[in-house]
Amino acid sequence: MPGPFNFESQWKSARNLVLSANRQLAWNAALADAALTQRQRFDGGAVLELTKTRRTDIDYAGKGTAFATNGQATSFDTKLSGFKAEGSPWTLGWCLAFLMGKDTVVGAVSPYTHTFTFDESTRTAVPTTIYMEDTEALKYKVPDFCLSDVTITINEVGAVMVEMNGIGTGRQIMGAMAILPALAAESYVLGSDATLQFGPVGALQNLTGRHMSTTLKLDNQASVHKAPGGGQYGIFVRKGNPKFSLTTTIAAKDVDDVYLLHQNDTASGYNLTVNSGAAAQLAISIPQMQTKTTKLGFDGEMEVWQIEADETTCNQVAGVPPVSLQVISAVAAYLVGA
Repeated sequence: MPGPFNFESQWKSARNLVLSANRQLAWNAALADAALTQRQRFDGGAVLELTKTRRTDIDYAGKGTAFATNGQATSFDTKLSGFKAEGSPWTLGWCLAFLMGKDTVVGAVSPYTHTFTFDESTRTAVPTTIYMEDTEALKYKVPDFCLSDVTITINEVGAVMVEMNGIGTGRQIMGAMAILPALAAESYVLGSDATLQFGPVGALQNLTGRHMSTTLKLDNQASVHKAPGGGQYGIFVRKGNPKFSLTTTIAAKDVDDVYLLHQNDTASGYNLTVNSGAAAQLAISIPQMQTKTTKLGFDGEMEVWQIEADETTCNQVAGVPPVSLQVISAVAAYLVGA
């Protein structure tokens, strides 16, 4: 067969993802292009998957064959997985706002202080709209998009990393935005600026130099709600009980101040702050926790403790949430309806 067989290959780094600080006012009501303002840097590996559920007659008798003789699509679902990005204040705030659902803002002018906690007043997730460009031909909006989990990783150098997964009701609106927003000039929250205070409640110690890394995962246990009469798409996304897990590595020293807390089941406090500028800050606060595990490990020849805690070992005391996060940024508000 004669050629040529060349084609215009598509490259991963040319993909685009655009986010919005706004929430949808209603389900199945995509945000307008004007609300999609954040052209997001990401590692390019995030994939939007449109899955179909089908019915067929393959398991039924009376067909005269073992194979299916008819079938049809009965349901559609959308899922975004593999999103990973460096932690700019905008991106960290967006992930936490749309996952946790409650954003308390302080400040009349920039920088603004956002405190994020799990919204327990509702079991309905917060919908927004994202826009993606996968190839030169494949460009689309995903309305009813909800975050299902977020993972924040703090290492010794480089930007704090944020990962997230999300789901939708199955709707996908094909077509390109008229104009992509300009790429923002951003600063980043850096692991080298992190300070950890940890120890018995009321007697926290500064562990700078011994704190090696931290990973925090927050999970909504989100699921798509479907019911008779809803057609082939989900009606909305609902949340399960909020979950979170924390893993922190701390270098051991000659006088033990880590394992004894685990051995005695001592109520401990945990405050991790990252200050990379007036409008580029992150904080993780757990007012009272018992460690779930404390494991001895090694960093080369150096002994380290890996402590773990989750929603089963971190208590809500006197109405204070068991975990809260704070982002200081130039963003005035998230979660405003549009």
